[in-house]
Amino acid sequence: MGKRAKKAPVQTKKRQTLAKQFKCPFCANDEVVECKMDLKNGTGSLSCRMCSASYSMPIHHLHEPIDVFSEWLDDCEAAERGEVPVASAASSGGRSRGNMNKVVHDTSQ
Repeated sequence: MGKRAKKAPVQTKKRQTLAKQFKCPFCANDEVVECKMDLKNGTGSLSCRMCSASYSMPIHHLHEPIDVFSEWLDDCEAAERGEVPVASAASSGGRSRGNMNKVVHDTSQ
């Protein structure tokens, strides 16, 4: 009699982790911008430890820290070109996305 065939072990795919610390667009230091996601209040905020630049935006359960950082970069580029940020234009166009309190670059201490 032969031996019973053994079941091959299940191999799980390693999930790629997304960054939670980023390079500051103002002082250009690596990994100094930290993201805090407050799902209870629906806000995502970024702040630089070196130059105190900060940003916050409304979020929901599907947002990740990289989404908040990307939105900050988009708003910085829009401000540099002198355009109205897309999120602010959408909130004034009839649809309300909550409190759009955004600080692009705050260096007051």
